[in-house]
Amino acid sequence: MVDEGQDRRVGFPSLYHFSTEYWWDIKNEGFDYGEKLFERTMSGNMFRNPNLATFLVRYVQPIMVKYINTVKFLRIYYNYAVPKYYQKIN
Repeated sequence: MVDEGQDRRVGFPSLYHFSTEYWWDIKNEGFDYGEKLFERTMSGNMFRNPNLATFLVRYVQPIMVKYINTVKFLRIYYNYAVPKYYQKIN
């Protein structure tokens, strides 16, 4: 059942965005920060301790990835020359 005050169209993909972005062929989409952010940026000595390595990878790394992606979103949001829902920024 759908609530009367709820818009049922929210959440569906836009055909307009699909039609404009279908032919884009971007080869360099940047580095995927979700996988190995700390392994590539921090000292390997910190990962010798299994407890510290687990803490960094499971708990701290997702927070840092969220911060990086938020900065990417702000770069898009404050750039008036880029479409509002553009997601392919490095």
